[in-house]
Amino acid sequence: MRCAWIENYKPNPLMTAYHDEEWGRPFAGSDAALFELLTLEIFQAGLSWETVINKRANFMAAFADFDLPTVANFTDEDVARLMQDAGIIRNRMKIAATINNAQVILSMQARGQSFLDYMWAFTAGQTIDHHIDKMSAIPAQDELSQRVAKQMKRDGFKFTGPVAMYSFLQGMGVINDHEVTCEFNPNQLGA
Repeated sequence: MRCAWIENYKPNPLMTAYHDEEWGRPFAGSDAALFELLTLEIFQAGLSWETVINKRANFMAAFADFDLPTVANFTDEDVARLMQDAGIIRNRMKIAATINNAQVILSMQARGQSFLDYMWAFTAGQTIDHHIDKMSAIPAQDELSQRVAKQMKRDGFKFTGPVAMYSFLQGMGVINDHEVTCEFNPNQLGA
C-alpha cells in the first residue's frame, strides 16, 4: 500500500522507486546529492514531478553529476549548451538559479557549514511528521517552508519559494507526509 498521490500517475517505475526509496526518508547523504534534489525541485516548479523524474538521468549528465565546483563554474557557454539540451527542462532562469545555488553552497562549505546541516538546522535535526491520513491534508506550503524560503533567499539562494521548499523538505524527509497507512512511511519502516 502506497500514498494515494503515486496513484495519480500512470504506472512508472521511476516514480514508484522515488516514492518507495527516497521521498520522505530522512536524508543523510552528501551535499552534492542534496543539491541534486534541490535542483530537481526547482526545475519541477510549475510542472509535474513525473516530468522531472523522467529526465533525472539527463539532468545528472547535463549538470556534471551535480558536482558542486563544476556547476558553480559554469559559464555563459554552458548556459547556452543547456538551453539547447532537449533532455532537460530548458528554462534559463532555473539554469541560472542552479549555478547560483551551487556557488552559495560552496561558499557555505568554505565557512565550515554543510548544506545538509544547514537544511536540518531548521528543525534542529528532527523530522516533522504530519501523520497524514488522506492526500488532501497535504498543504502546498506551511509556516516552516515559508521560513526556510525567506532564510534561503537572505542567504543568496534563488528560485527557492515556499511551495518549492515545502516539496524539497518533503523529498529530503525533513517533513514526513507519507500517509500513515503507507507501507513506505519511515515510521512503518522503523526509520
